[in-house]
Amino acid sequence: MKRSIVLILVAFVSVLSFACHKASGTGPNPGYGPNSLFPLTAGDTWYYQDSAFTDSGSMETYPDTMVATKATFTDPGSGTIFLGLQDGKYGWFNGSYIAVDPANSAVYEVDSPAFQPYTFFQTVSQDGSIGTGSDYSNPACPISSVQYGYATPVTVYGYQCYKNAEVITDCQQRVLEEVISYVSPGVGPVRLEDYLTDTTGGKNKFYEDFSQTLVGKSLH
Repeated sequence: MKRSIVLILVAFVSVLSFACHKASGTGPNPGYGPNSLFPLTAGDTWYYQDSAFTDSGSMETYPDTMVATKATFTDPGSGTIFLGLQDGKYGWFNGSYIAVDPANSAVYEVDSPAFQPYTFFQTVSQDGSIGTGSDYSNPACPISSVQYGYATPVTVYGYQCYKNAEVITDCQQRVLEEVISYVSPGVGPVRLEDYLTDTTGGKNKFYEDFSQTLVGKSLH
């Protein structure tokens, strides 16, 4: 289950955000250490409950297992080595490659080797914007993206987490999509929420489309 609208913006956002925070390229650094924002050792396993919603309120839930694989991807621009994930048929990270900044301040993601890296998550010292992007495929009404970081930890399902939010708006400042991520150091992603706006038939209904919630883990 990947972002439906955000994927349009990945190429632009990756140039802006990853270039500002990219690793030094000094060796493998997908994610390591007891307090890593996203622990990544081959075989690490996370268990989630995924939920899919409709704008009418119906919901379907299903179990989801995410595993860190041995597959790697090396970003040619920075030399950063990313570790692959297998995340169920509809999992948010299925097929993605992940790396953690050596300073443990950011998590980088590549949706597949065909795409450029971008900042999936970043910690901040004060609330504010992490990065922005724009898509001009429709010049008459460009789409904009802003990613926000929040400094104060919050408790989510028993874990102390940091929060990021990515907000996608159209030229009328209407929110088309919002992706909220909660990450706990030493654990990784605890919860993701994807909200969409249904504009069909003249509607303007904002609703939760998908969530992925951690229910267990087995980390090395």
